[in-house]
Amino acid sequence: MIAPPPWQLTGDGFIWLFRFSRAFVEREGFMADWQRARLASALGAVMLVDYRQTNVGPYRELLFIPGRFRVGGRRMFSISKIYVSTEASVRGGVENWGIPKEMASFARERRGDGSECFSAALDGRVFFSAKLAPFGPRFPISSSLVPLTVAQARRGDLLITRSTARGWARLCRARALRVDGAYFPDLSRLRPIAVIAVSGFRMTFPPPEVLRGYLAEDDGGATSASSPTRPAHPPAP
Repeated sequence: MIAPPPWQLTGDGFIWLFRFSRAFVEREGFMADWQRARLASALGAVMLVDYRQTNVGPYRELLFIPGRFRVGGRRMFSISKIYVSTEASVRGGVENWGIPKEMASFARERRGDGSECFSAALDGRVFFSAKLAPFGPRFPISSSLVPLTVAQARRGDLLITRSTARGWARLCRARALRVDGAYFPDLSRLRPIAVIAVSGFRMTFPPPEVLRGYLAEDDGGATSASSPTRPAHPPAP
């Protein structure tokens, strides 16, 4: 059974903010055809999240947002690649909001110096890892400052979700970033605008606004995961 919206989520995580080049996201960004056609700016993000409480239990998540997209005269974000650690989150994400979630395993290790290592793997093969070290004072952060509206595709429909969140943030140093570009955009050679550690956040994912058939002419009614720039699961060498 799929847990219906709204979902209430709490936890902590890390956000990398980037101003990508258009060439990078078109080459590396795993975008579907409809996203390629509507890309307006490559101001995007990577999020690595540890949800402690949700409607489907705890889970972890790694996602990529290539930028903002033109949708009905507005600009909003869209997720092109995302992994989560539970099947319940996969099913709920795809069916409730058109988020193209895939399964992966995650590991998180806290160090005595306050830093931590966070990684994601498929079939035992690590494809994303980073060492993260928050520093400096905490400051409040909320969706009133950074709108979290996302547009996603589901079988030819466009789903627009206006999530809300609030929590506390600190600046963060990200070191030893390693990414396998066959599974996730390779950010290892890019310089972020900022990396932020977010703690004690509370988020609400409400029912989406559904625009029926909005994308049917774009991709023949395909799902949001259609036509990625790279295969979702290339064979291991």
